[in-house]
Order: sequence, then C-alpha cells, then structure tokens
Amino acid sequence: MNRRATPVLLDTSAWIAYFSREGHEALKDDVREALAGGGVHTCAVVTTELLVGARDQQAFDKLKTPLSALSEVPIDAASWQKAAQMGFSQRRKGRSIPLPDLLIAEACRMHSLELWHLDQHYDELAKHLRIRHRRYR
Repeated sequence: MNRRATPVLLDTSAWIAYFSREGHEALKDDVREALAGGGVHTCAVVTTELLVGARDQQAFDKLKTPLSALSEVPIDAASWQKAAQMGFSQRRKGRSIPLPDLLIAEACRMHSLELWHLDQHYDELAKHLRIRHRRYR
C-alpha cells in the first residue's frame, strides 16, 4: 500500500507492534514504507511513552536515536486546551479517554497527520475530532 504521500504519526501502540518480533505484518510493511519515504512524524508524548517503557538502559539508548531522527510535531498550549475540552466532553458522555491519547489525537488533527494505531480510544475520538486514522488489528 503506497502511503508515502500521506504524512503519518504512529501511536505508541503502533510502535510497540512494529518492534514486536511476531505478528502485525501489514502494519510493519506500511511503517517500513512510510519510514523510507520520510513520512513518519512523532510527538513528545509518543517518544516519552516509548522511552519510559524501555526494558533497560540499552533498549532506551537503542530507541532514543531513531526516534530523535523523526520530525517531531509540537504540542502547544492551544492543543492542550483542545485535548482538555475533548476529554471533558467524552467524560460527560461516560467515556474516559487517557490524556496521552487526547494529546496525540489533537496533535494529528492540528498538523493534518494520519494516525496509525491499535487503540480503540482513537476510534471513539475520530467520531468527534476531524482526524484521519487507521486502526490495525
């Protein structure tokens, strides 16, 4: 699938699947193609979640270099406010969306990035935010 023309941001769930030794072949193929085309972006939330989850210092160092090579989209004060409003609205409807997911979705909306993920929270957010997303199963 040619996704080079579509700039993307991978959620932490997609990166974890990409780095997994088994499964998720469609996602891995798409990520490799997007990386080769220079179309993969990240944000501080995703980078931090991945680094916090590293199993040891060696894994931390191994992850840090390639992640720092990606184009990082900023999350400004307005994005924080929009994420807070969306989280508030969702909570009033009985749904609790984790703050990192709210921020990542807002970063994608603000920077017109397609969000690749394995997280059902984004399916719900996409109904209310104008974000393009692809959920891998």
